[in-house]
Amino acid sequence: MLRISTRWQIVGALFAMMMFSSGLGFYNQSVLLEALTRERGFSVFSASFASTVFFATSGFVGLAVASLIERIDARWSVAAGVAICAVSLVAIGRVETVLEVYVVFVVFGIGFSATNMLTASTLITRWFARRRAFALSIVFTGLSAGGIVVAPFAAWAVAEHGLSRGTELMAAAYVLGILPLALWRLLPRPRGETDLAGEFDGGEDPGVGAREAFRSRYFAGIAVTFFFGLMAQVGGIAHQFKLVSAYEPAVAGRAVAVLAAASVVGRLASGALLERLPYRAFALATLALQGATLFVLGSSTTVAGLLTASGAFGLTIGSFLMMQPLLLAEAFGTRSFARIYSVSTLCASVGVALGPLLLGWAHDFAGGYRNAYALSTGISWLGCVSLWAAGRGYVRR
Repeated sequence: MLRISTRWQIVGALFAMMMFSSGLGFYNQSVLLEALTRERGFSVFSASFASTVFFATSGFVGLAVASLIERIDARWSVAAGVAICAVSLVAIGRVETVLEVYVVFVVFGIGFSATNMLTASTLITRWFARRRAFALSIVFTGLSAGGIVVAPFAAWAVAEHGLSRGTELMAAAYVLGILPLALWRLLPRPRGETDLAGEFDGGEDPGVGAREAFRSRYFAGIAVTFFFGLMAQVGGIAHQFKLVSAYEPAVAGRAVAVLAAASVVGRLASGALLERLPYRAFALATLALQGATLFVLGSSTTVAGLLTASGAFGLTIGSFLMMQPLLLAEAFGTRSFARIYSVSTLCASVGVALGPLLLGWAHDFAGGYRNAYALSTGISWLGCVSLWAAGRGYVRR
């Protein structure tokens, strides 16, 4: 009988965690935005700001989460995050005022930060060396699976049962999808020679300390790159459901699934290509393509155009998102990875938080999504400039 090693069981558990947290937290932002504007009468700008609050909170709280998972068993931080997210989702279905929306999304962001990429990237970095990029690509594919499997469920739950009952079903899915596997298998570190074998044979250069990394030009360049790149990306994702609904309401859920499916293809293809291509050049090409696909998505008005543009945009999502931890681990090693990644993620989270708000403002100001998505194109290309200016890598002193 085939025995799956502990480290690959951890990959499976992290895949499930990413699938449910992304489907009910990340991709679900567009579903919640549409429901809050339609059922509760909030403006697009006001509802978009809730997503901004959510992502900003998750970024800042990530610093505390990084500290926690350095000191305690990651299973307990994940369990706490799941409980907070479940309570928050139920509360979202009962909000009546804009202030209540923002308070609940703050709490939602706190829980989300403990059940998403920071925890997953840190555990993969601890358990893998030789096949780190491959393992990370599988785990991050859970993000896309969340859009394919879980986000359509969330859209169905709201459409079929309304916001109040729909968010209760989402909360139940969050708990059942993550908690059992997390408590069983998210072991915080390798426990001995058996767990280290095959990945850390011969040892690995631990890299540099966080303080040295933070002072480098390369770290600053990576932080600014993902600030702009994820601002454009997440803004486009958060408004995609409403954009498609404006032209073809019946296919809005399908467009979200197409985007997520394409991101799976993009991420798995990237996992193969990155064994042969330099990370920096690949990230530059992906950012350039992301900007172009955002422009096409905002300009499309037909079913074929909207679905095709969603698929093309999804390819870049799958490729770009996993590049941040890979670039950082390649440059700075594993010695202080959790701290380095958490600070870089915080910088990127500011962009993530501003993305939905900026596109919502541009939509209301310009009277539609065409110019809003054109703005996101320019923002994405600013990320290219930042990565180019960062240089070819970190040179140790």
